[in-house]
Amino acid sequence: MSDTPETAQPLGPTSRRGILKSAAVMTVLTFASRVLGLVREQVRGYYLGTGTGADAFGLGSTLPNLFRRLLAEGAMTAAFVPVFTGYKEKKTREELINFLSSFLTLLTCVATAVCLLGIVLADWIVPAFFPGFGSVEGKLALTVVITQITFPYLLLVTLAALAQAVLNTFGRFGPSAFTPILLNLSIILAAYLLHDSFPDPSYAFAVGFVIGGFLQLAFQLPWVFRTGLRLKLSFHWRHPGVRELIRVFLPGAFAAGIYQVNVFVSEMIASSLSEGSIAALGYSIRLQELILGVFVISITTVILPALSSQVAAGDRKGYGETVLLALDSLALVTVPAAFGLIAVREPLLRLLFQQGAFDPDSTSMTGLAVLFHSMGVYFIASSRSLNQAFYAMKDLKTPMLVSVVALVVNVAGCYILAVPLAHGGIAAANSLSAAVTGLLLFVLLLRRAPDVPLVSHLGLLVRVVIASGVMLVALDRLAAFFPCPPDAGKLHLLVHVLIAMAVGAAVFLAAGAVLLRKELAQLVRVVFRRRYRAK
Repeated sequence: MSDTPETAQPLGPTSRRGILKSAAVMTVLTFASRVLGLVREQVRGYYLGTGTGADAFGLGSTLPNLFRRLLAEGAMTAAFVPVFTGYKEKKTREELINFLSSFLTLLTCVATAVCLLGIVLADWIVPAFFPGFGSVEGKLALTVVITQITFPYLLLVTLAALAQAVLNTFGRFGPSAFTPILLNLSIILAAYLLHDSFPDPSYAFAVGFVIGGFLQLAFQLPWVFRTGLRLKLSFHWRHPGVRELIRVFLPGAFAAGIYQVNVFVSEMIASSLSEGSIAALGYSIRLQELILGVFVISITTVILPALSSQVAAGDRKGYGETVLLALDSLALVTVPAAFGLIAVREPLLRLLFQQGAFDPDSTSMTGLAVLFHSMGVYFIASSRSLNQAFYAMKDLKTPMLVSVVALVVNVAGCYILAVPLAHGGIAAANSLSAAVTGLLLFVLLLRRAPDVPLVSHLGLLVRVVIASGVMLVALDRLAAFFPCPPDAGKLHLLVHVLIAMAVGAAVFLAAGAVLLRKELAQLVRVVFRRRYRAK
């Protein structure tokens, strides 16, 4: 309609080239964020290592993140974007503003209530669910205080996530992709400037965490205002759009809650293992997220508005091509990256983290977790894309049911595998759960949308695994020829890692020239903005 704000603008890139070019923009910003995230983890490792403060901050930031993913990122965004897309395309400007204002007010009230309850009940929550911390003097009390400091982050990042969802629906991905950079900078600077100002350096990390949440919200607001949406306080919570959103949101929130139960159970079990287990798993996840953040978050963020638009327009062919494009692109990136991480995990960890309080034992503990976490990278990536495919159809029930199965697999795996593999067993269970999730979503989408050419993706995946396997063998031979002695300095480690990356990339591309020539050429042309020709 003519009076809808910015109706002339597309909801986002819906062509194959548009999706990958938007993803490329996000990839650059997200990669910068992940690099800063590694610097943040280096700072964390230097000041906290895998000791009491590291575990306290790891758990203290996990609890508000648990509710953040429940209320904001994931479930809320998945429910919000399709509903908001419908209002943007079919309703008037005033109706769009009324819907968004009502939902914003409701979300703010709920997030504030959860935030206050978390602060008040932290004294009970932490010892009730993590009794293993009580065996180390002062660890439980420190974790409680860190949790209370970090809980306001929940409110700030919930509102930031809503701002991101609005901007993504208008096809604006850059501002939101930049905000994690602000979070990382905030934590790094707070740790550097304030680590001596508190009884434990972990306090400084908690303060930087909250300041970063504020910056994530504040940075996006100018772009939200430029959409022409003039929001207002509205307690009309029975608004039809809000009711529809809640109806769609609840299954997704349940699924997100189950995912967080997975995280919660993993950390509960890890808290009863040797000291530093939670921290080692956390450092490992940061490396895993580096791979996921380079391209995965970008492509999955971009495709939801595109898929929602295609579903609304009844474009079944375009919908299928978008899903396949996402899966193929993610496989080409995540599989070789995961194989490479397995091959160079020890020298990479020594290069990035081994200094200060992060000693060789910390490297060994984290390396074990990296080995098993890497096995789940592709499955996490594909699951996120497949989830978006269901979300675009306003089907959050199917991902919810799959997440229940994943919960059972993860909990059982954690308890069984933690015995022989310690914290490595928890990482292995996480990857096994991700694999089950990806396979189930794949099969269910094939049944739900038979027009989606998913079977062709399996052929590509097999070829990518073969090419990555050749690369892994080459890197293993390289490690035997060019080893890293225990006393190797940072320069030696840097040269080793760079050579390994160069050799790995060369071998994968050489194998890909035989097995994946068409797919790699297409991806390179689009990412570097060359002339694109459809298949």
